[in-house]
Amino acid sequence: MKTIEALINMGLNEKEAKAYLALLQLDKATAYTIASRSGLKKPTAHVVLDNLVSKGFALKIPYNKRHCYIAKSPKECLAIAKEKISTAEEMLPELLAIRKENEEKASVSYYDGLDGIKEMYRLLIKTMLKKPEGERSFVAFFAHQKNTPDFLRKYLSKSIDELNLNRIKRKAVTTFHKSTQKYLDKEMKMFGLELKALSENEYSSNISIEVYDNYTQIISHRYVQGILIENRDIADVMKQIFLLVWKSTEIKGRQ
Repeated sequence: MKTIEALINMGLNEKEAKAYLALLQLDKATAYTIASRSGLKKPTAHVVLDNLVSKGFALKIPYNKRHCYIAKSPKECLAIAKEKISTAEEMLPELLAIRKENEEKASVSYYDGLDGIKEMYRLLIKTMLKKPEGERSFVAFFAHQKNTPDFLRKYLSKSIDELNLNRIKRKAVTTFHKSTQKYLDKEMKMFGLELKALSENEYSSNISIEVYDNYTQIISHRYVQGILIENRDIADVMKQIFLLVWKSTEIKGRQ
């Protein structure tokens, strides 16, 4: 019934709407009468009618040592519904502010072992593939691989192939070391990788940091663990730091 739907839109549930319609047809009525008229069970009718009273759709009055209920006019009920909407609208800016505050809080996820590292790169590539081909790029501080376990080193080599295959561009700073020599000597720019290196005494790290979109992922090669931070401000400042280092004249470039 459209009348039931209209009452539900005004804030009642289906049982309350049925009870209100039954009550509206009567001058005043007991819970028993309303139960019979609306098809509700008597115990349920008591609860439903009390809900109508609390919502402002009915009055409860003493009658012959019992209680009777009287429906308020539809105009009064509509005014109550409008007042609730008006109150909600007034609260909307505050509610949106709370949501924005929660959205901007950092979300941190932890990953462990090779499967965890694989999951991090799956998310990175999935995020990149949502972009047009010319906009797929990220920046990074790559670890040297002096203490990288063989199984992780093999996976990282495969991940580079996957990044190249999907035409995902990278700019990265790493350590000038024999473990990174093959990437520095190889012509990687054709695959979308621009790499510069600092000497070991300037920069030496077992940690890789990759920054893309609102994400900053930090991976420990030594312990095969990762942290993924989702926060726009953190990602933005990490990109700024990277660009400062990238442009620095102290960097020894090998591309």
